Amino acid sequence: MYTKIFSNNHWIAALIGLIIGLFTLFTPAVTGAIIAIAPWFALLFVFVMLIGVAGNIFGAGSELTQFPAFKGILFTIIIIIFVVGILGYVRNQISVPEEITEESDFSKITNVVFHPKFIGMVFVMIVSVFTIALLTAKQ
Repeated sequence: MYTKIFSNNHWIAALIGLIIGLFTLFTPAVTGAIIAIAPWFALLFVFVMLIGVAGNIFGAGSELTQFPAFKGILFTIIIIIFVVGILGYVRNQISVPEEITEESDFSKITNVVFHPKFIGMVFVMIVSVFTIALLTAKQ
């Protein structure tokens, strides 16, 4: 265990988990966001399973899970799916009074992901990650 806040009182942790689960269940915004991003996590799970099978076929075995970059990439993809899914759902639910309607419908994830501003933001983030990686690399 990482922390021993509750020490031997495991029922307190279970009660807190139950309360958070009930709040999640009875809040329509959170439930809708989970419904919106659940298929993407299922797709990611299938993709990871296929990578594992391909690794076993090519002889990597359990070494594939030991690869630290694979864990980092997987964690980054999970965070991106979570943030884009929730922001897409929240954007669908709100209405701005004087909203300028364009040709793009941002209720679809593909329209958000392939929007020029989003692609530019991702490009800047990728450049910054590689810049920091190259600057901090040992020579």
